[in-house]
Amino acid sequence: MPKEFYKNVAIQMVGDDESPVAPKLIEKSVYLQTAFSLNLARIIGPAATDIETAQLGPLWDDVPSVSGQYTFEIATVLPYYLPNFEDMPDYVVRVGDTDLVVSSRMLRCFYSQEGSEENQLQYYLVHRCALDNLLQQKPLTHIHPVPLRTFITKRITVDATNAEQAIQANFYSWVREFVIDLSRFLDSIRAASPKDAKHLLPQSATPFLSIFWICVSGNNNKIGIAQFAGDVPSAAFRSLSTLDRDSVARVHEFLATGAAIPVHESALALANTYLHYGYLGLALVQTCIACESVLAQIYETFLTSRGVSKTKYAEAERDITFSQLLNLHLAAARDLSKMEDRGGTLNRLNWARRCRNEMVHKGALQQNVTTQEVADAINSAARLIKFLLADPGTNDS
Repeated sequence: MPKEFYKNVAIQMVGDDESPVAPKLIEKSVYLQTAFSLNLARIIGPAATDIETAQLGPLWDDVPSVSGQYTFEIATVLPYYLPNFEDMPDYVVRVGDTDLVVSSRMLRCFYSQEGSEENQLQYYLVHRCALDNLLQQKPLTHIHPVPLRTFITKRITVDATNAEQAIQANFYSWVREFVIDLSRFLDSIRAASPKDAKHLLPQSATPFLSIFWICVSGNNNKIGIAQFAGDVPSAAFRSLSTLDRDSVARVHEFLATGAAIPVHESALALANTYLHYGYLGLALVQTCIACESVLAQIYETFLTSRGVSKTKYAEAERDITFSQLLNLHLAAARDLSKMEDRGGTLNRLNWARRCRNEMVHKGALQQNVTTQEVADAINSAARLIKFLLADPGTNDS
């Protein structure tokens, strides 16, 4: 038998847990109480400032407040299943002063219905245990239930004159706080049972959570629900980006020649990816890797051009730090008067270097870091690398 051998067997992937949901849990989430009809292709996203939206009419104008208050319930689905809690696929956890309701048995049930025009993207968001009741109550001719992975919800009560105003004033903060709660929950699972949590992604961010369902409850049992885009490119049904001719040519070149991708290019690309997904510390680590790799390359070329042997440089290289390369040796190897925004660029990269040290030595960023600060550091790294690779001259004074 060869070293690697794939012994194949057919596996039937079914969701067959029909155990009832605890009544106390049902009370904690409207998604466990009601089947909601939605359309996969209709989603609410952020409008550009110059788009006139008044003609579309207000959102949920038929849902009145309860003495000036609304109860919203925000929900999302993770890209994986969370472990059951003591064999229970539905449960609630307390995070700070809020409850998260967790269910691994929610469905998107696509359907067609008697007497209505068929739409292949219409579906009911429904719990598996409520599917039989749905079929008894609705004249559905065909159904296609698709299991969702772990579904998590959170309730929020706010004062507002109308439901749309509440959404417009709070949507971004609700999503941020929800993601923070999810991250704390996932970190707790990871720490409590590393073996069971090994498949969980290290951090939650909106690009992982492409869709949020938001339900609003008002007076007279009025309810409204809509799908919101957490990240429009992730929620879209087609690619929203395209490579230009030069980029396509580079892809084919890398594939055809098998050439190694330069370290700085790979690191900067990873930095942008980490930034997009909210891994700010890892983005800064990759930013520093990109800079240090090019600085070391330039400094070695500079020294060997002055007569230092490659052997001697290799012996000394391990003692040369990123700080020395950036703040001392760079000025020797290059004429910095030719560098655009020299002070700002070096300041931002030194800030990134200190953050990198926090990540490496303390395991996490020790300060409040914004995405804009990290983006500025990545841009500064790209500017420095472009300057280094484009300017072969040295400071001979």
